[in-house]
Amino acid sequence: MAARHLPVTRDRYGDAMTTAAAPFATRWATWLVRRRRAITLASLVLAALAIRIAITLPVKADFAHLLPPSAPSVRDLDVIAQRVRATGAVYLVVRSEDPIARARVAHALRDRAAALPSNLVTAIVFDERELRRFAWDHRWLYASVDELRQARDALDRKLADARLRANPLYVDLDDDDAAPDDHAIDDLGARLRDAEARKDDPGELVSKDGRVQIIGLRAPTSSGESPTGRALIEAATTFAAEAHAAEPSVEVGVTGDLVVGAREHDSILAGVYLATALTSVLVLIALGLYYRSARTVAALSWSLAVATAVAFAIARATIGELNLATAFLSSIVVGNGINVGIVVAARWLEELAAGRRGADAIARTLAGTFAGTLAASLAAAVAYGSLIVTDFRGFRHFGVIGGVGMIACWLAAYSVLPAALALVESAVARRRHREPAFGRVLARLVPRRVAPALIVVGLATGAALVATQDWIARGPFETDLRRLRADNADLADTKRWMREVDLTAGKGFDGGVLIALAHREDAAPLVARLRAARARDGRPLFGRVRALDDLVPADQPARLALLAELRTQLDDPALATLDDEARARLLALRPPDDLLPLTDADLPAAIAWPFTETSGARGQLVIAAPGPGVDPWHADDLVRFSDDVRALELPRGAVIGGAAFVMADLLIAIERDGPRATLAALLGAVLVVALVLGFRRAGLITLFAGASGTLLMLGGAAALGLHVNFLNFAALPITIGIGIDYAANLAARAGAEGDARRAVATTGGAVVLCSYTTIVGYGALLVSDSGAIRSFGQAAILGEITCLTTALLLVPLLAARTNRAALQPAAR
Repeated sequence: MAARHLPVTRDRYGDAMTTAAAPFATRWATWLVRRRRAITLASLVLAALAIRIAITLPVKADFAHLLPPSAPSVRDLDVIAQRVRATGAVYLVVRSEDPIARARVAHALRDRAAALPSNLVTAIVFDERELRRFAWDHRWLYASVDELRQARDALDRKLADARLRANPLYVDLDDDDAAPDDHAIDDLGARLRDAEARKDDPGELVSKDGRVQIIGLRAPTSSGESPTGRALIEAATTFAAEAHAAEPSVEVGVTGDLVVGAREHDSILAGVYLATALTSVLVLIALGLYYRSARTVAALSWSLAVATAVAFAIARATIGELNLATAFLSSIVVGNGINVGIVVAARWLEELAAGRRGADAIARTLAGTFAGTLAASLAAAVAYGSLIVTDFRGFRHFGVIGGVGMIACWLAAYSVLPAALALVESAVARRRHREPAFGRVLARLVPRRVAPALIVVGLATGAALVATQDWIARGPFETDLRRLRADNADLADTKRWMREVDLTAGKGFDGGVLIALAHREDAAPLVARLRAARARDGRPLFGRVRALDDLVPADQPARLALLAELRTQLDDPALATLDDEARARLLALRPPDDLLPLTDADLPAAIAWPFTETSGARGQLVIAAPGPGVDPWHADDLVRFSDDVRALELPRGAVIGGAAFVMADLLIAIERDGPRATLAALLGAVLVVALVLGFRRAGLITLFAGASGTLLMLGGAAALGLHVNFLNFAALPITIGIGIDYAANLAARAGAEGDARRAVATTGGAVVLCSYTTIVGYGALLVSDSGAIRSFGQAAILGEITCLTTALLLVPLLAARTNRAALQPAAR
């Protein structure tokens, strides 16, 4: 069969291009116009279903959800999670200048908390009553071996002295009447008397100055976002508010890890909702001012809404959740995804102004915008998609949702939007439409002297390249992780109350390490090794190391043997020769006859719970806190600490986990995957331009403008002192896509018109509007409480500004180098 040849024409650059899209555009436009009502109704049903699915997307604010399941820290945490009971804490903090009022409110709160169901509260920590009672009941076994040995030896000498004194022939030639070695016996007696005094003192958690008292509520969940965590926080908050209302002189705060987690989660969600609302409102205002047609704006907004809903419904079906990196993507998809619709709607209004109607106007619009918007959308989708090649789950999910969003918006702009425009055409066409004055202003700003302008842009790009190289050499990554945390009034209040807990009850294991062992007998040698471990600077690697062995007395056979000797000594008849007071003092030291070794199982649950597994096994968990040289909020410290700990020789089968390892893996993943994603975005952008525009003039101009915009963005980041973190690195591949997006639309229109100023006067205004909507989407992130999210907004806005500037300048200037008529005054 003979080959079919596509009809060929030439654009104003003289490059070959096919016109095969025009017949298809006519057929597609005719079909869309005829079925406009059915298509709009179908889109309504699709949007309703997509929204119903999308709103079920949960947000996982834990850093571990940014890493792949195969990451060592995540894998180890999963193993530990299967062995360790999930626990979290909510603290009620009572503070008052009046100790009596403070105690009254604290006891009332304890009683109310005790009435909560066991599925919310597994234990209430109000005092040390159980611990002190246990210490008294087993007081003999908690005396040290040295202390018992010294008491035994002292008692030996004392009994020998008593026997000598009982001998009527004994003559004491020593002038010192003091009893020998009484101090060792007195020390043991003092320890026992102290334990007896403490057993009757409940030891409530009260600060030294008596102003603050703590009530701890332990929950069967480690997530403040879970229904259980939410219910407990709500109950505690209600208790606190009612207690303060009843006793205005008493403050009651609510804090704890569950509360901090819930507040941070709520802060992220509030930021997402606010950013999306701000983006939508500001975008609608801009569209209204630009198009001056409410119906056109409505059609464009509907197309965008359908695409956005579908994108997040697909995310729910494929990914299943949002994380810290993707929670705010709704505002970005809205601000960035609308770009195609803006160009299509603007071109449609041009066709109406030229007197075209119906399928003819739609067909010319689709054919005239197809190449530019396809290149732009594919470049944006590839920029997002480049993040999928990484192992970093935060980037990968970001890329999936963003890439799907861009594709969905392009498809909606060529299906839902034309049908919606056809529905409103009769009302819109009655109005007279003029080319936007803003576009004509832009056209006049294009420099007429091409060579000097290109030299200036080239020098600026070269300076940006030098600044970028220096920035990378100095280390562009953020090291102070405090700058990335969420912060607002609620969180500040929660952290303020948490400091009161630390001062009153002692600081917890911040950035702690949990080691799960395969065998109980491995615990003691490991603890000794961890306590002796040193960091690279020679300081202790760990600040504190805790295990069940710290609660169970060591060397119990030796202790029991010494206690048996003491018992035999105190049954010696020679004791009867002492006076009543001395004899009573010694007999108080006599150990009971029924002493037995203390085992792991004898420890009360309230004491042993940190070292108890879901299976009931005890003693195979070891907890450690970083040493004094480790700042848990400094990236370099965390990576160094993680490397040092992982280099330790652990027992076979041991699993180690903790937030420090998650953050360290997170930072390592960014350094490894960031360049990989950037390279993928670059190659993808070049490929898209080659496929859609070709390596002809329009394609090369697009690549030059995009490269210049990206380099200027990096140079600007270096000049402004921005630092790269686990979130804002994604702004770089996205900027690469944006650079292609704007340049491709202008270059395609300039090639078709043969007049760069005309291209800027028409498509330039739409491109600026596209950039405005995208900047609004990014700018809305600046209201977020999260420092990481704000940093992404800052970096992305910088990329928008540089890419828009280079597109508006370089495209017409480079076009002028290939077509001397390209910078003639634009037709009015």
